Amino acid sequence: MAVDLTLKSASLTARDATPPTLQNPGTGGIANVKFVQGYIASVTAALSITSVIRLVQVPAHAYVKSVKVYSAAQGAGAFDIGLYSVGVATAIDQDYFASAVSCAGVVQGTEVALESTVATVADRILPLWEAAGVATEPAKGTMYEIAATVAGTDVTTGTGALGVEVEYVE
Repeated sequence: MAVDLTLKSASLTARDATPPTLQNPGTGGIANVKFVQGYIASVTAALSITSVIRLVQVPAHAYVKSVKVYSAAQGAGAFDIGLYSVGVATAIDQDYFASAVSCAGVVQGTEVALESTVATVADRILPLWEAAGVATEPAKGTMYEIAATVAGTDVTTGTGALGVEVEYVE
């Protein structure tokens, strides 16, 4: 026998509380979405595994809502979509958003914000630094870079464009 329930999200439960609790933008409250995109016009042919292409930067305190990948057909190759500190060679998490997205064929705006399962639905209401597991809160104004790292399969022919579009709130 089925049970009919009416369930509410945490933000609606807070709204209906006595007294009501206002939610902050990005955590259930109303927010203006910001958008950033970046691309490289031509991926270098013969990129080996671990080559990094840095594409956009977003605030460490942002709440990332969407990450879409676009790519021309590269012939062969796959990319992790991850998170880096600005000017630092090692990744915070190389495949935070996506793991081994094949770009052998055309990729037309594939949503990857939760593809790798490193980021979860619950992480969407956390600031990026916290969701990514950074131990210490960075200073306000700190920026992170979202990058594509060649993973699993080398880019053997390349020469097509590769980019991301990111939506976030602060």
